Amino acid sequence: MSLFNPTVRLALLLATLLPFAIAQAQDRAGAEQELAAVNTAIVDIQSWLDGANASHSEALTRLRAIELEIDEVHSRIDAVESALEETQARLDALTAEQQTLTAARDRQQETLAAILRATYMTGNEPVLKLLLNQQDPSAAARMLHYARVLSEEQLTRVQAYQATLAELETVDNELTASLAQLGEQRAALESEATSLDSARGERERVLATLSGDISGRREELQQLELDRAELQALLEEIARAMEGVRSFADVPPFAEQRGQLPAPTDGVVSSRFGAAYGGGSLNRQGIILRASEGTPVRAVHAGRVVFADWLRGAGLLAIVDHGDGYMSLYGGNEALGVTAGDWVDRGQVLATSGPGVAGGEAGLYFEIRQQGRAVDPADWLTE
Repeated sequence: MSLFNPTVRLALLLATLLPFAIAQAQDRAGAEQELAAVNTAIVDIQSWLDGANASHSEALTRLRAIELEIDEVHSRIDAVESALEETQARLDALTAEQQTLTAARDRQQETLAAILRATYMTGNEPVLKLLLNQQDPSAAARMLHYARVLSEEQLTRVQAYQATLAELETVDNELTASLAQLGEQRAALESEATSLDSARGERERVLATLSGDISGRREELQQLELDRAELQALLEEIARAMEGVRSFADVPPFAEQRGQLPAPTDGVVSSRFGAAYGGGSLNRQGIILRASEGTPVRAVHAGRVVFADWLRGAGLLAIVDHGDGYMSLYGGNEALGVTAGDWVDRGQVLATSGPGVAGGEAGLYFEIRQQGRAVDPADWLTE
């Protein structure tokens, strides 16, 4: 059978393309299953969190609401600041355009003034009279040509001048509107800043109430143990929920990153792994990096955000799953910049640090977990 036969060529083409089509369909189906598994895991984790929150005291519930409100205010402030930057950029562009048009208008005014002076110098005599006074036909033809050119040039100049004036008026109106919008956005920013200060003050009052509720060292220790137990339970729930998720093929193995991970935020270590706290009865399962409020908190490695919410004892907490049983935890934040389900790259901003973390020290609380077991971050971070 000839290869030039159309039926044969079609059969060969199908034989070549069919494996690729099947592979693409399988990849698509696999991606859809993976997404469904992730969504199911996130729902399961959120259900667990809702149940945990339901058992909190009134003061803890209020603290959670306030810190989530602060997070929301930060989101609104970021949105207003972004809008402010866009408006300011538009304002700068309009100002530059206004200056260009004003200069063009001034030049056109000078040109029109020169034309008017030239017309006046001719004695302002009608073109027809000048033509009739010419005895030489060629001179009369030249005069007619000059008059036509002059008339066309005058008309063009006048039309350009009018167009410039109209464009300048449009720019002036846009400039006025942008200035008004800028003022409104600045007022909104001030209002959000006031809301933020108010929420922070309320948080301090609730924290004082919580401290007052703990009448002795034994009760304080019990609270800290409950905080640790709730975090451990959350991690176990995440591990259970993410068992069916295997979407880390494109992520470099976390196990190979020992000693090479960047610090999650700028700051010095103020509390090391294993340090005693709670009156010496408990040991730190992570580290605390002292950092000023609002310092960016970045992912130490690529992965999927599996938790981004408030948790007792950890405040606003982000947890990133890096695959193969490795997770990194970022607690005590004032604002979160990611949501559960997001993919993040190494160095991507997850949050901004808050004024206090576990143990009352300002900065970021950071943990690394391997198969649910806390490991010393100092072994993984670069010096």
